[in-house]
Amino acid sequence: MEEFTLNPGFLPMLAALLVLALPRSVRSPIIVAAALGAFWLLLEPEFGSTAASNLMGLQVVTLELDELNRIFGIPLLTALVALGIYSGARRNRYEDAAILLLAGSAVSALFVGDLIISFVGTLSVAGLAAAWVVFASPLEGASRAGARLLIWHGLEGLLLLVGVAFHLSSGASATQVERLDITTIGGAFIFAALMIRIGAPMAHVWLKDAISHASPTGAAAISSFTTMLGVYALARCFPSEPLLIWIGAAMVLLGAIYVAAEDDLRRAAAYGLTMQTGLCVALVGIGTPLALAAAEANAFATILAFLALQLTLGGILERNGSACVSQLPGIGRTMPISSLFLIGCGLAVSATPGLALFAAHAASLEAAKQWDLRWLWVIIWAAPAMLFTAFLLRPALAAYTPTREVSPIREAPFSMVLGSALALFLCLSVGLAPRWLFDLMPSEISFEPFVIDRVGPQFQLLGAAGLAFLALRVARVTPVERQVRLLDIDALYRGPLADAGRWAGVLALRVYGAWQSWTRRVSAAGGRSLEMLARACDRPYAQAGTVAATFLCVGALLLMMFLVK
Repeated sequence: MEEFTLNPGFLPMLAALLVLALPRSVRSPIIVAAALGAFWLLLEPEFGSTAASNLMGLQVVTLELDELNRIFGIPLLTALVALGIYSGARRNRYEDAAILLLAGSAVSALFVGDLIISFVGTLSVAGLAAAWVVFASPLEGASRAGARLLIWHGLEGLLLLVGVAFHLSSGASATQVERLDITTIGGAFIFAALMIRIGAPMAHVWLKDAISHASPTGAAAISSFTTMLGVYALARCFPSEPLLIWIGAAMVLLGAIYVAAEDDLRRAAAYGLTMQTGLCVALVGIGTPLALAAAEANAFATILAFLALQLTLGGILERNGSACVSQLPGIGRTMPISSLFLIGCGLAVSATPGLALFAAHAASLEAAKQWDLRWLWVIIWAAPAMLFTAFLLRPALAAYTPTREVSPIREAPFSMVLGSALALFLCLSVGLAPRWLFDLMPSEISFEPFVIDRVGPQFQLLGAAGLAFLALRVARVTPVERQVRLLDIDALYRGPLADAGRWAGVLALRVYGAWQSWTRRVSAAGGRSLEMLARACDRPYAQAGTVAATFLCVGALLLMMFLVK
């Protein structure tokens, strides 16, 4: 009897069907139980084992365990546990099912071993589930944002299918996910699809659009289960690709510009996630063992840090009605626990020593310490200062600004506070003991982040950034915090390009209508001519010129008879 090994991601996908029929009181425990069950499936078998079966004549590898997918799977399932606890504060069975489907398909994509069916299929299901999460949001404009996200992931799925088709037509194996060549047609299409998944420049807008319109729980789920799946695929299929260095650096710079100016902290967190994703992409492009280990460590820590940030911002949005910096004055008094969590999250995402991202950031600097990559080293070195200013100083100054209004304490619901606290505790535990994180890496590396040569400069960088921002704030050089709508590339295709498309559509309809009218008139005139000819044939002697026509016909017939002879 053939042994069947279950992919860890299948369990949350099965639980997604259950929560549609279960009452509110048991849906949160079901989500947590599904995540813990997936953990058990992940940790029970030995790594290196595979499970394959035949489906319609094709071999499908439903499970392949190794160190690379383990390092991505553990934080994703950990995030699902925190989301399960956090989700107990609201009543939305459809969003619960969508989050479970998103998490399950993302985890399933990590652990499958064939390129043709399992990987592309689970990646496409993850895209559909992400759109469902946005559709389930009660916020204004969520339906339009979900439709836009569906278009982005539809384009991604189309590029994946075309790339896989070309890849297999070249004689490559369908049961191995291995390094691909970007110069081939199949590799180029798959690479383009993964650029959409990670939110590369020009395609980065889907992430901030989806997160800003999703619910508090949905935004944290999209932040955790989307872009890092693309980083995993790049590390699996395109390691040491030089083009990734430039793409990753562009993502970091682009995210930093909007992080510094964005008033909505949930949008700013999406741009901050773009920065960290770009850092992982650039490290995958470097491709050395230390760079790949740093990319994986950054992905691990980024999932946890930005999960904690989105969960905290979601609690503020739930009670305050807004997560904009301009709307935060006085929140330190009305939401004291969430305000403290927000400070902790700002420290976590800015790679403060002792929290999750510091060890990964130190490894990133070490991996980029090459003469030809000194410009990338400067970008990586300066990125935490921008995040520190955006997610700690600006919110903290706003939250603890004294106001004359006396408002009662309206803290976030207990389950939201508990989920945020769990995520922040995980950031702290990973940051204080990062050795076990590096022990999970596919390649053995000896790296000690907590040495004075790394800890000291990081504190100096963050301190200098804080003092510079405060000095500019006292000098009234920094802009006043107010609600602004920043224009991004989506303003082009949702504005002038959308207007041009509507104008072109109206023009095409009018041209089509004019064409139909002209053909209708021509066909009517031709019909009338044929009718007159038919009537003339019915009455051959009633028309003038009949004798001449008859003579010509008889003459033509005689001429043909003569020529035939």
